[in-house]
Amino acid sequence: MSEDDHSHPASDSPNWDDPDFCPFCGARLTDGGAGFIDHVDEADTCRERFDDWRENIAGDVGGEWSG
Repeated sequence: MSEDDHSHPASDSPNWDDPDFCPFCGARLTDGGAGFIDHVDEADTCRERFDDWRENIAGDVGGEWSG
C-alpha cells in the first residue's frame, strides 16, 4: 500500500490500527515504535493529542505504559 492509498480515520476514531501512520495526523512514520516518538517530539499538535490520549487512558493501564 502506498502512502497515497492510505485512508486515515478521523482523529477521534476508535478504529485506528495501522502503526505505519501517526494516529493523530496520518503522517507516514519511519516505524511504529521509536519513529512515532520521534514524530510526536517534532509535531506539536500530535504531541498535544498524544498527551491528551495518555491522560485519558491513564486509569486503564496499570503503571506506566511501555508501548
